[in-house]
Amino acid sequence: MFKTKKAKIALFSGLGLGAVALIAAALLLPNAMGGTGQVEEAGTAGFTYQVVQEGSIASSTLLTGTVSAADEQYVYYDPSKGDLSEVLVEQGSQVEPGTPLIRYDATELQANYDSAVRGRDKIGRQIYDLRTNGRTVQTTGDAATDAEAISSAQRSVDMQLADLNDSYADAQAAVDKAYAALTEATVTSTVSGTVVEVNKAVSKNSTTSQTVVHIVNQGSLQVTGNLTEYDLANIAVDQEVKLTTKVYPDQAWTGKITYISNYPASDQTASTTPGTSGGTGAKYPFKIALTSELGNLKQGFTVNIEVINTSKNILVPVTAVVYEEEKTFVWTIVDGKAKKVEVSLGNADALNQEVTAGLAVGDQVISIPTAELQDGKEVEAYEEPVN
Repeated sequence: MFKTKKAKIALFSGLGLGAVALIAAALLLPNAMGGTGQVEEAGTAGFTYQVVQEGSIASSTLLTGTVSAADEQYVYYDPSKGDLSEVLVEQGSQVEPGTPLIRYDATELQANYDSAVRGRDKIGRQIYDLRTNGRTVQTTGDAATDAEAISSAQRSVDMQLADLNDSYADAQAAVDKAYAALTEATVTSTVSGTVVEVNKAVSKNSTTSQTVVHIVNQGSLQVTGNLTEYDLANIAVDQEVKLTTKVYPDQAWTGKITYISNYPASDQTASTTPGTSGGTGAKYPFKIALTSELGNLKQGFTVNIEVINTSKNILVPVTAVVYEEEKTFVWTIVDGKAKKVEVSLGNADALNQEVTAGLAVGDQVISIPTAELQDGKEVEAYEEPVN
């Protein structure tokens, strides 16, 4: 009897728990179905809709580029200027425009300049003497004879002075040329920045360009790259971009396109154009100015570039579009009833579809329509937030 009683008690307890679960389900089910205890007709409930708004879809234009210095200077060895006398800066030096960087052997150039100066000054002394002292004329006492002699002497002085003035001008030009050559023996900086490379071991017999000094302005980084002819149609100067790099995948930078060449790069090599089945395409250089803090971004980094789409269009969820033959539709809700509307489409991303005709801001579009929807039939749906 003790065991039987215990079994009955356990049985009754189990039945009690089951009854509680059934009652709870009965109470919760109406709320899950929209807050009523009535059974809804199939196909009239469970829909969601979004209120149509204007927005921008994610850009489909993705590029790559390289971080480079906007302000930098390479100083190459020039054998025509003679032997390299000295390098006036060291790696790590900070320079400003006009800072002397390297100096060529100027012994011969200095001699040429000094010689030119002496030649000019000699002519200058002759001019001074002629203007000061002129020429001596012996007079005879005869007025007519003396007048003719003086007139002839004056013409001779004027002609000689004109020739000397011409010679002086030529001599001054020679001085200017010699001075320019002497000045060019010292190469100066044209940018502000840091000396990142110094090479003192150059050879006059080398057939390749030899960098002696390289200066970079680390605070003037930019991004450069090439556009395909297909990208060229979708990108314009002043468009904003988002930059990312695999080196720091959790960071991003912003920038703005500042330059797009109208002409293909002259040094490009043939390359297969992405998105085509072969063939080659022209490459058009572009530049991007950084508009955010540089942070960890360094010269030489390869970056991925997403062109930000700022154009505003009517957007609907991509799941809202229904394709029938060669036409496209969406289902809207008007006064609680379903209405099928033909639309024209623009671009799309993973979430949203541009609608160029057929809808207006404020329309209610069913997010995920089904085949059970009928034009003019009442539907119950709740609003979901726009992505």
